[in-house]
Amino acid sequence: MQKLSKEKFEEEYTLWIKSAAKDVAFSLNQLKPEEVKSIITCNEQYLEKPESVYGTVGLDAVRPFAPPNILLLSTEAVVFSQSIFAPMPGVFDYALAMNRRYYLGSWYSIITFNTAYLKEASEAMIKYALFHELLQKEIYEENMRNGLRKFSPEEKRKISKETLHKAIERSGVTPDELALENELMLKISRHSPLIPKPFAETALYWYMEKNIEDFKQYAEASKTGKEETIGKKLNSDFKGWLDFSTNTYRILLAGLKKELNYMDYGYA
Repeated sequence: MQKLSKEKFEEEYTLWIKSAAKDVAFSLNQLKPEEVKSIITCNEQYLEKPESVYGTVGLDAVRPFAPPNILLLSTEAVVFSQSIFAPMPGVFDYALAMNRRYYLGSWYSIITFNTAYLKEASEAMIKYALFHELLQKEIYEENMRNGLRKFSPEEKRKISKETLHKAIERSGVTPDELALENELMLKISRHSPLIPKPFAETALYWYMEKNIEDFKQYAEASKTGKEETIGKKLNSDFKGWLDFSTNTYRILLAGLKKELNYMDYGYA
């Protein structure tokens, strides 16, 4: 697979975001006007203050099952991205949970959960979502230790499928609960503010930067000099994407308002 230059990637991703705004707006248009206004207001707050995407409320349902070194955070947002299973315009992958490992002087392992999901999902469903993130986390961290190779879309699909099967076995979630979990995901994604994955990652970075003193108990030192070097490089590289991910989120929000004919919702 040919590797895109940063400039080419930014160009193609910006085009995709503009297209995605139309699809997201179409979905929002099915909701009541007051619900649309509430969602857009939330989106605007996220753009103005990215760290407000995350918090620590509503985590009691998942905390007993998570390893103690994992920082759990919550959000009202749903993360969306270009689908790795059906890579075509208008088809999204939605995430009600997301795991990341950031280097901020030390390593922080973080898993975020959608608050509505934690309220409505069964215990087995929550375990399933948590274990899926933990299993993926293991694979991506092992890859980092072995040289940080970029996975192809095919490899990402394989990783997702294999870890899903293992999470099903480990959590004890039933086929009926899996069907309900899928319905719940679709319902929540229709009624929640959607944020692109790059902006979700950027908002998480800013949240950690601004609240780092509160989470020192989750800090983990690099195990080797190589891991320390990788961490510093990842941090430097990631900072180079912060403005781009914020700007594309701004483009998404502007596109949503345009497509919704937003003056009809009481905004001049």
